[in-house]
Amino acid sequence: MKIHEILGVVVVEWNEETKTVVDTWTSYTIKVSEFREAILTKGLAYAKAQHARAWVVDSSKAKGAYPPDVQDLIAKEVFKEFAGIGIKYFVTIKSDSAIANLAFNRVTAQLGPYGIQMVEVPDLSGAIAWLKEHP
Repeated sequence: MKIHEILGVVVVEWNEETKTVVDTWTSYTIKVSEFREAILTKGLAYAKAQHARAWVVDSSKAKGAYPPDVQDLIAKEVFKEFAGIGIKYFVTIKSDSAIANLAFNRVTAQLGPYGIQMVEVPDLSGAIAWLKEHP
């Protein structure tokens, strides 16, 4: 089920089978206000209401890099909020773009203090399979 979409940037969806939010990114060029609405407002509220246990970020088609203010928002708020609603796993699917991967690696380095386990998988079907094996 689609939770939110920013055309040409990200689609935020719910996977009921694994109780997971799935963000599918095509571009990391996003305004901080758009990111906040998609992830911290709509995505997080839905995840909390549905008792989500994981958040999947599919960056396989993502291009570009998050702007510095979005990176700061992720570092200061996103993972803290995820942990606060009980997200146990942060599952990533890497981009084909080296630039996008560098930017993404910088923000995922913030996971540690919040006790969220990061898992890297090759594709969305791998993410779903992994989550089924790790309740």
